[in-house]
Amino acid sequence: MIIFLIFIIIILILAIGVPVGIGLGISGLLLSLYTGGNNILISIPQTIYSSGNSFLLSAIPLFILMSEILKKANIIQILFDTVNKLVGNLRGGLAVTTVITSAIGASITGSSVANAASMCIVAANPMIKMGYNRKFTYGLIAASGTLGILIPPSIPMVLFASVTNESVGKLFIAGIIPGLILTLILCLYVIIFPNLNSNFKKKKIYYSLRDKLSSIYKALPAIFLPILIIGGIYLGWFTPTESAAVGVSYALFAGFFFYRTLKFKDLFSIFRDSLHSTCMIVLLISGSMILGHAVTSLKIGDDLIKLINELNLSNIQFVMAVMLLLFVIGCILEVISVIYIIVPILYPILLFLGIDPIWFAILFIVNMEIALITPPIGMVLYVIAGITHRPISEVISGSIPFILILIFFIGLLLLIPSLVTGYRI
Repeated sequence: MIIFLIFIIIILILAIGVPVGIGLGISGLLLSLYTGGNNILISIPQTIYSSGNSFLLSAIPLFILMSEILKKANIIQILFDTVNKLVGNLRGGLAVTTVITSAIGASITGSSVANAASMCIVAANPMIKMGYNRKFTYGLIAASGTLGILIPPSIPMVLFASVTNESVGKLFIAGIIPGLILTLILCLYVIIFPNLNSNFKKKKIYYSLRDKLSSIYKALPAIFLPILIIGGIYLGWFTPTESAAVGVSYALFAGFFFYRTLKFKDLFSIFRDSLHSTCMIVLLISGSMILGHAVTSLKIGDDLIKLINELNLSNIQFVMAVMLLLFVIGCILEVISVIYIIVPILYPILLFLGIDPIWFAILFIVNMEIALITPPIGMVLYVIAGITHRPISEVISGSIPFILILIFFIGLLLLIPSLVTGYRI
């Protein structure tokens, strides 16, 4: 009953237009006053301070900065052109190009919103000009953009690790195979159904081997970046936070000296946009931590453990129930908020039941991919609608088939856990 009350309070506060981070903080403050009276207010400043006082979390502004550098350097356009020369003449080739470029972009941005925004700028008009249906185009860009939080480096994975003290390196490595499989599933879908309500104006353009090799050579510095980050963590050369700093340095070098698409005058806008995104995330984390502190005080986790014992749920039944719950919660809360509110409650239960936290984390991340493209809060939907200046209903309608694909993918990971846990082999 108390969980239901918490969500009613959050929905009411957000419904009146309060920003999500502030709304979560207000909800937490009200619950704290309810559970502990005025004395609880003394601990609120410490809660806010501790929410950001983490060496691991310092990786987030660095990954955001790296993403902004790469976006300003026009790296995604370079990757898109390269992939299009290699696979563009296949059946559904431009759609396949979009998915593959999104997967590569995911490995160098760490953010689904940034990935989807970049891909929308690069791929939306070419696909529509080629004759792809608008809804299909926007839905595909939205869905493939969400790969940004599954394929490492992933900002939500860093946040998950900060809450649970799990290894970021293990989370990153565990996300690689599921990310590649999901990319393959999306490619197969657009190959089988490339012309849904479309009127193609396809003209086959053949590129010489020399053109293709030249394009690959040009894209190599961008492709090497995720290898450097993940490989460096896996080999123990640097920590995840240090890898983010290495990524920023490498991105600056590639933008200024290899591609030469960056100018010193671009640095101001890069740092400004990075600061804006970082402050938004910090505000969400602070508000979520205030609410999480109140939830912890209510000992909801202990009550849930007792409930699970009474219901005699098996591990798989419990995880399926949680996936359904997360699907609903993801429709009304932003991803970062879900991590900081729900994960602290669930994590002790996972350990109690003997469920692999790394496996669960990947299931959780895929569920949050769905949250990014489901109304009314789905951030990616609003980003694409804003960039294209089209009704958001078009983007939502186009995303529905891809939501079903993501639900199918969660079922696949539930049935075959080794797709995730095989990272140990």
